[in-house]
Amino acid sequence: MRRTLHRLVALGAVASLAATPALAHHRQTPPVVPLTTSGDTALPRQPAAGRSTITLATPQGADTPIVTVKPYKTPSVQTPLATAGDNQNPAISYTGNVVAWDTDADPLQIGLPGRQIVVAQSGFLIAGPTDPTGTSTNPSVDATGGRIIFESTGDLANTGNAGARQVFLRQPTGGVSQASIGVGTSRNPVLAARKGRLAFESTSDPGDGHDTGVEQIWLGTVTGGPAAPITDGLAPSTVPSFSDDGGVLVFQSRANLATDKTDTGVPQVFAYDPKSSTTAQLTFDAGGCSDPAVTKVNRDWRIGFVCDGQPYYFMLREDQRYAIPTPGGSTSRLLPELGKHFVVLATTFDFINGTGTTAGHQVYMLNLFKQPATAVPGPAAVWFPFQGIHPL
Repeated sequence: MRRTLHRLVALGAVASLAATPALAHHRQTPPVVPLTTSGDTALPRQPAAGRSTITLATPQGADTPIVTVKPYKTPSVQTPLATAGDNQNPAISYTGNVVAWDTDADPLQIGLPGRQIVVAQSGFLIAGPTDPTGTSTNPSVDATGGRIIFESTGDLANTGNAGARQVFLRQPTGGVSQASIGVGTSRNPVLAARKGRLAFESTSDPGDGHDTGVEQIWLGTVTGGPAAPITDGLAPSTVPSFSDDGGVLVFQSRANLATDKTDTGVPQVFAYDPKSSTTAQLTFDAGGCSDPAVTKVNRDWRIGFVCDGQPYYFMLREDQRYAIPTPGGSTSRLLPELGKHFVVLATTFDFINGTGTTAGHQVYMLNLFKQPATAVPGPAAVWFPFQGIHPL
């Protein structure tokens, strides 16, 4: 198996992908496609909603460029959008034409301090939301890239914010509103590509706005309706992520959300159905599981996550967990993106040689049609207060 992987990747089988019909990607693409070959690259918070282009922040010496990659067309080519400075947290629109990120550079020579949000539209840089405090980070975009949600300690919506980290939403018209409330810390915002939903984590109390010190997941809409928490645990619930259809929100939590809300000491992965306002706990690992992300796959949702450095995904309606074949190394993130048959992961397992490890985390696209995941025995998901999404 290792020799097969080595031949399929090292012999450059991906070179013929430029002329591959869209419907034949899973048949024409090798089992493993390397997207980076050096450095130590982390995957974005939110998987790409579209199925043709991904974006990465790729450390190179003192700089961290932002690049886009088209794995089915030219997987070995990284198209740079920003090269100088510390560029982080890229997010990409459904079409792949709009990418937003935060940077300490000033590529448009606007003269604003600190970190600002920058946007690339069809490869051309345009200004993002302006922040006189220089504290804007962590953007997420909707399907077209017209809306941008991000975090900042500034008073960007003239609400009188006195330095708390808040979540702000810039509309396509340019207007900026504040999605979070209170004096707690609100961060890690995400926009759904569809259904007009937004989410973030916040330590603010939903009643009087005081800082509780415990992160909860908040859910709101882009139309300006007030956001509200969907968790109430005694330990942090963090890093929300929407599916590309906007139908499922996933997150991690250390709280025992289904019962007494107490701190379990390790994070587990949860899925929330906004339509029924119900939640499912998907993992019960003693060492915990983290960094979930989700995409729609036919009539189901595939939820990727990592447990003890090993990548897995959970099919929500099938109620089944699968292990991704990584015989060694440590995986930092798994994103279920780029279609039914593919996932993207950052790992130190050396997929090119089929054995050993690399110095840093490299990014690979795996073709599950040719390298299937393995069903893992284990507990079924626990829904509460009832099962909101019916099984297949």
